[in-house]
Amino acid sequence: MRSAFRSDDRRSGVRGRAGAAAAIAAMLALAACTSSPSSDAGETAPAAPVEEVASSPVLVATTEGGDVALDGSSGALLAGGPGTVATSDASTMYRARVLGGRTVVTTLDPRTGVTMGSSSLRGELELAVASVSGEALALVQPAPGAPSGSLLGLPMPRSWTPIVVADPGGGTSPARFRLEGNYEPEAFSIDDERLFLIEYLPAEAPAVYRVTVLDLETGEVRPVTGRFKSPPERMPGVRLGQVYDPATSQMYTLYSNQPGAYAAAYEHAGGSSREWPQETFVHVLNLRKGWAYCAGVPKAMWGGTAREQALVPSADGRMLYIVDSGEDMVAVMDTRSLEVVRTASVELDATGDAETDSETGRTSLAVTTDGATLFIASGSSPGTVSAIDTEALTLADRWASPLPASGLGLSLDGSALYIAGGGRIALVDTATGEARATVPTAVLEPIVGVHPLAGAADASP
Repeated sequence: MRSAFRSDDRRSGVRGRAGAAAAIAAMLALAACTSSPSSDAGETAPAAPVEEVASSPVLVATTEGGDVALDGSSGALLAGGPGTVATSDASTMYRARVLGGRTVVTTLDPRTGVTMGSSSLRGELELAVASVSGEALALVQPAPGAPSGSLLGLPMPRSWTPIVVADPGGGTSPARFRLEGNYEPEAFSIDDERLFLIEYLPAEAPAVYRVTVLDLETGEVRPVTGRFKSPPERMPGVRLGQVYDPATSQMYTLYSNQPGAYAAAYEHAGGSSREWPQETFVHVLNLRKGWAYCAGVPKAMWGGTAREQALVPSADGRMLYIVDSGEDMVAVMDTRSLEVVRTASVELDATGDAETDSETGRTSLAVTTDGATLFIASGSSPGTVSAIDTEALTLADRWASPLPASGLGLSLDGSALYIAGGGRIALVDTATGEARATVPTAVLEPIVGVHPLAGAADASP
């Protein structure tokens, strides 16, 4: 067990989760506060009035540079951009900006773009993750020599990692940790009492990783054990995609790496055209119970790219769908046993080379609330959208995509899909496949995920 230096002896101010509704209500009532230049704790000022929720649909989109909130009818930017992270339910956004040697963290309402509060932290920090409750943020001092915005997903050599865990409202003092080693924040535990970290080894020449956890009360860092209390594994890996499932409190990350000994006999399906130079697997992290597990996927999916592969959980959390459009394959994983229970070959008609033909075309998924239909956008010329019957794992419908899809989202009423790609967003009728409307966006980076936000008009015009 490794100890971490902590700059203050008080609790971090991170509170346990009292429920999403309470967290949102607390945020709406939050007063704006800004720290004085000499202290991390700020003085409270009256909050700006919260504007009426607009009648247009609001989409919270994930890009490679940060999260954004968009007006679904016009494509106009409402909030967010570089340095912005949204909560898992997209109800609140946080933006970090460095000003004069300090980092200003702003809390934003994605529906209106209204600033709900702010706090100032000493030091130049990058925002890494927000907790599920929205009551804790993890920020990291970038590694020496790292380009701006390169914090996540690209391990840089470093022997020490300064991490700050802060209350986004600034009402309590932040907890500061200086961890010996090379770490990247992954997620908070559900109770906000622990911060899961990816540790890169060796620290100054990253080659493999393992999952660790930081106890925010004691400052101790320890490895995360496996699901069955097995020792933690160290492995090389390239992250292909990640999704959090609130129904199971589990984070699923699709990785590709050199095959390990435990994967030698894992052949749920064969017939792949690939040479299998790399194994693909799902890394499961349970944010409530605190265990991690590597779940194998069919061998035919090994060696796929981030543009060919994607994953999405069912609404009830019982199934995880994994799709490889390059191999025309759909796999279904039972999230309780964490084993692939069904696979099927489905002709996805992924026209174009998603790896080289387009910057925006990538496999994107959405599943209906009742779990009956899985939508797959694939290809880049501009590709197709396929509707898969999840019970039979057969093609129920298919139509040409109006855009080379990079991100996909299902409207709250299930009547339409939001397809993002090529600097535009299209609203497509799920019954007919016809585009109801297409609007440009002000977002320069490819949108890799679309989350229609509850509380605003949906599926218009």
